[in-house]
Amino acid sequence: MTSEARNKLRTKLLSSHKAKSTTIEVFGGEVEVRQPTLATILAANETTDMKVRSVDMIIEYTYVPGTNEHVFEKADRDAILAWPFGEDLIALQTAISTMTGIDIEAAEEDLLTSPLKEQQ
Repeated sequence: MTSEARNKLRTKLLSSHKAKSTTIEVFGGEVEVRQPTLATILAANETTDMKVRSVDMIIEYTYVPGTNEHVFEKADRDAILAWPFGEDLIALQTAISTMTGIDIEAAEEDLLTSPLKEQQ
């Protein structure tokens, strides 16, 4: 690869890329769910507590539509954990999964074969 070709490739790969996003309704309000950055994913991987990690994903990936302002902040963790689990949270988790490239069907299969299922 020539130096010129390398420089063009580097420029293309290192240029500013716009994150994918989708706008969904959650509990009657619209939020924009954005694709996380590599830095956000790496920071999330430092958290071993799945409850904290799940709530932090909601906090970090949701924005006031059309802005760079997060809807939630860390102080909202307990309130988010108190949300009723249903269609709204499933829609939010599906949007987050889509933005992160997580295979929802594989994750659902893992849940179905979880040892916790046997305890129910």
